[in-house]
Amino acid sequence: MAKAFAAVLRNHRKKKNFTQEFLAEKSDIASKMVSLIERGERNPSLNVADSIAQGLGVSLSEMIQEAEIIRKKSKTKA
Repeated sequence: MAKAFAAVLRNHRKKKNFTQEFLAEKSDIASKMVSLIERGERNPSLNVADSIAQGLGVSLSEMIQEAEIIRKKSKTKA
């Protein structure tokens, strides 16, 4: 799920033309954390994931739904 969430985060960030640093500032988290989450190296807590969603201007539930779709697609390919 972490890799799927990372892909959703990256897609939303790039659609808005946000840098990792800008998103981190809007989300009130460290830019290094955004980078680690996007690479799937860290799992965000619910609070951090919610802060990121707010920074992106989308709901956390929407991001999770998108991640679940990606995860299901990757399981059917395997």
